[in-house]
Amino acid sequence: MTRMKSGMPERVDFDGEKRALRKKMLVVRRALSPTDRRTFSEIIGERLVSHENVDKAQFVFAYVGMEDEVQTETLLSRLLDMGKQVAIPWITGKRAMEAVLVPSMDALEAGTYHILTVREEIREVLPPQAIDCVIVPGVAFGRDGTRLGMGGGYYDAFLPKAAKAVKIAAAFQCQIADHIPSLPHDCGVDWIATEQGVFKTSKK
Repeated sequence: MTRMKSGMPERVDFDGEKRALRKKMLVVRRALSPTDRRTFSEIIGERLVSHENVDKAQFVFAYVGMEDEVQTETLLSRLLDMGKQVAIPWITGKRAMEAVLVPSMDALEAGTYHILTVREEIREVLPPQAIDCVIVPGVAFGRDGTRLGMGGGYYDAFLPKAAKAVKIAAAFQCQIADHIPSLPHDCGVDWIATEQGVFKTSKK
């Protein structure tokens, strides 16, 4: 999208729009009470494990939630109990992460940004092209599948590598936005799971 100024195209300030929306949506997400966050996370986890694309997946790439995100420890444990090969992020550099297999919940330790990851001595990288399903975190999501992250660019860089994977957002209902500014390189999701239900996005 461009605007004309003095006969020359001017790029819309997408970064500024994203920063403003991110700030607003983080306030909304963090306003949830710990009880609601825990209850909603349990409901969302149940919806995810029963979703057809998760059920039939062999390799699932998920995440370990930060305090104000949808909590996923129970979900990860359930996926392991179901016999899934589960992987979570390992931050390796700026805008760079790998998927590392989780042999058990006991194998996790605090990593970059105090986010749990697999202990270094037992890390086994899962090639992204092997991933069948990705459980995607985010600050906000649009019903058209657009996603607003924390701004680090990790998922926008990683998700295109997992080309065959179905992308399912795990989000609280309050994180659904009417409009999210996006550019072609911004990666979206195919489904969104909230405490109110699971719906397919209009992503093309």
